[in-house]
Amino acid sequence: MTDVKTELRRHSLARRDLVSHDEAHAAAEAIARGGVALVAELAEKAGLEAPVVSVYWPIRSELNTRPLIDALAARGYRVVLPVMHKIKHPLVFRDFTPGDDLVKGPYGLSEPADDKTARDPDIIFSPLAAFDRKGYRLGYGGGIYDATLAELRPKKRVTAIGVAYSCQEADHVPTEPHDQRLDFLLTERETIIPA
Repeated sequence: MTDVKTELRRHSLARRDLVSHDEAHAAAEAIARGGVALVAELAEKAGLEAPVVSVYWPIRSELNTRPLIDALAARGYRVVLPVMHKIKHPLVFRDFTPGDDLVKGPYGLSEPADDKTARDPDIIFSPLAAFDRKGYRLGYGGGIYDATLAELRPKKRVTAIGVAYSCQEADHVPTEPHDQRLDFLLTERETIIPA
């Protein structure tokens, strides 16, 4: 199973690395529009006036979520960014407002400082290496989002949304018992509701 996941991850990330600057810019704008619309719809259905929304801060060739963060904040949603403490352990989510300074976490990620309030999100936008239309994601191998969703979902309703370029779609993502299914997938082309 590990070899199959490693190979799929490698191929999918290689495709993602080929996305041009112009394509990446257009995709980021499309994700901002689609993401805000989806959050508004989810908030209305759940009766949440100001849901807590977690969005990852992009690294490497990940789809740029900074326009989405700006758009959500402009709409009055409470934005939190994930903070990673350990591999295979749940994330902590801390308040973020566009313009806030970020610090380098222990894994080199840009994260809110420890003095920012921690909150459990209602909606989580998750990065990924590959996805399929059944709602399964292949992450980077740390099991962090799976651990996070496994901890949060018994406590409250949490909607998990995978964010990726359409070129990262796979016919089938191999799964293991601990893998958490996504509720939606958001690409530059479409919003996918897993079958």
